[in-house]
Amino acid sequence: PAMEIKGAANKPAICHNYGDYLGNSSGIPEDCAIRARSVPLLREIQIPVRSLAESFFVKWHRPPEEYFEFETPDAYEIDVSNQAYPNDQGWEVKLHRGQTAAMTFELEEQVVGFPYFTIVAPAGTTVELMVQEGHELGKPSVMNTHFHAWTRFVCKEGVNHFETFDFESLRWIQLLIRHSGGTVLIQNVGVRRRIYDWERRPEVRCSDDAIQRLIDASVNTIYNAAQETLVDGMGRERQQYSGDIGHALHALFLAFGNTKIPARFVNTYSQGLTKDGFFLDCWPAYDRLHRMAQRQLDLTPWGPLLDHGIGFNFDCFYYYLYSGDKTALREVYPRLRTFINYLKSIQLEDGLLPVENIGVPTVWIDHEAYPLQRHKQCVFNLYAVGMLRRAFAPLATAFEDVEARSFALEFSNELLEATTKAFWSEADQCFIDNLPWIGEEGYKKWADRTIATAYLYDLFPEGMPTPALQMLNDCPEEMGLSYPANAGWRLWALGKAGKIQAVLDDFRGRWNDMSSVGLNNTLQEGWSVKPDSNGQWSHLPVAPLYVLYMHVVGIQVLEPGFRKIEIRPQLGDLESLHAVIPLAVGQIVISATGSKGNRVIDLQLPAEIEAILIVPEREELMLPDLGKSATYPGYKQFSLSGKEEVRLELKFT
Repeated sequence: PAMEIKGAANKPAICHNYGDYLGNSSGIPEDCAIRARSVPLLREIQIPVRSLAESFFVKWHRPPEEYFEFETPDAYEIDVSNQAYPNDQGWEVKLHRGQTAAMTFELEEQVVGFPYFTIVAPAGTTVELMVQEGHELGKPSVMNTHFHAWTRFVCKEGVNHFETFDFESLRWIQLLIRHSGGTVLIQNVGVRRRIYDWERRPEVRCSDDAIQRLIDASVNTIYNAAQETLVDGMGRERQQYSGDIGHALHALFLAFGNTKIPARFVNTYSQGLTKDGFFLDCWPAYDRLHRMAQRQLDLTPWGPLLDHGIGFNFDCFYYYLYSGDKTALREVYPRLRTFINYLKSIQLEDGLLPVENIGVPTVWIDHEAYPLQRHKQCVFNLYAVGMLRRAFAPLATAFEDVEARSFALEFSNELLEATTKAFWSEADQCFIDNLPWIGEEGYKKWADRTIATAYLYDLFPEGMPTPALQMLNDCPEEMGLSYPANAGWRLWALGKAGKIQAVLDDFRGRWNDMSSVGLNNTLQEGWSVKPDSNGQWSHLPVAPLYVLYMHVVGIQVLEPGFRKIEIRPQLGDLESLHAVIPLAVGQIVISATGSKGNRVIDLQLPAEIEAILIVPEREELMLPDLGKSATYPGYKQFSLSGKEEVRLELKFT
């Protein structure tokens, strides 16, 4: 029966007097609190299915209850005869007792929400509902092919309205209807979609159909992933990650003008700091708590990812850079200091940070670009150097922490010196990921992430070497390529180098070739994904969206809160582009029309924003010329500022 739990109303249940039987854990009341919700309640939208795509019979060789409990092999076979008939009220199925009818419904696009349906059936009719992100028509099967997950409903006599208790990430819904004799009627099949209540939706359009399709898929992917928290994919983990997933924050700021989800992200994620000083790479989540115990007994390779802790420093810095807000970071910043001290504590005698034999935590970086774990040591150290210099040190300055800033810069110098000594090849003019082991392995190994990291944070001994840039542009076979959520590194570097055509061609090529883009209006986890598998068709590799804003539109924030920005449009062969960057003080609007060599760019800036416009030296613009740009050789820069809105029409010849 209902009972009162003794404890303060402003403390979570784990601090109260009723025991946690499952984990035998308890909270320390003075360390715990229930905080006010910092993001709006989600919106819910009724989305009907597009159609009934398939229907067939299932003949059981084993009891269906046994199959759903144990996923018994060879438990059934499929009878592909079509058994569902549409009528004015829905879909009608005629069953003999003991038969199971399967009905597979298709949505217009992949969404996240609560599947529902109505069934008119005799009492005791049982329905198992399953979902799938990707399915191939013509190959019917029981849709228990995603993860072993299903919801069972048992009917009363007559009309039954059912909805799942938990939300799903899906494009396909399958109903298995059994234990009934006679006719059943299925009606009103759909999903109650859950979506963040966005104040602004992205406004970005371009002339290229393939790239526009990719942009639209990126936006829908964010709708599926950025809700209560920012997660990698609702189909599997549903957990906050930094690292490869933290890149999506750029899209939230630039395309959506959203600061609430990033503020919640940096605060909640930072609370996953361990006693040793490293961050749990997905938090809040049960996953890493479970993995930590497994790591102690070598039962899994997956431990807390140290590279995600490095990425989290960047997440915090970018939050401050885009928003200008330090308040949300006051609780977070001391935890960043703790993490920096942890990294220093594991530094090896040769001056490098290790990527093997670290204990509970691990280094991931990427699972496609690097064949061996030791190949990740070069990029992991370069990544740490970039973080110490470009993320933590500026935050230390913002918080007037002179000692921590000095420590971070000195630490970064040690790491860069050791990394250059171990992995820089003067002959190849590049960092080689396996340079210390070439004699043993018999080949040289490069990776896009390593070269891009060194270039983006100016870590090459003498600027970006031509051979390294050429590899990023051409993608030779010997260069490892990152999986989609990390592919933004290469694109960022190409954008910085002015190689925007390679970026656009990549969008039109392997990005647009993703199955999920055309079928689900989403971006998938890997470069290839199979239907009727546990592959994620809506992950969070939204590089096409944030790279478009950062390097095609060309927006870079130079001073916190958008007080000063750089605008460096690089349109390549796009004949038109319109993009809006929503801000608290107004909006930046860039519209471009015309072909390369004969293009007009219309630029609108809100008041009180200072901008530096970067254009190629060959362009003749009627603006105060500040001379050549030191940042981009071959370019010149113009200063745009004023107390009133600026609107310019720029003729690019």
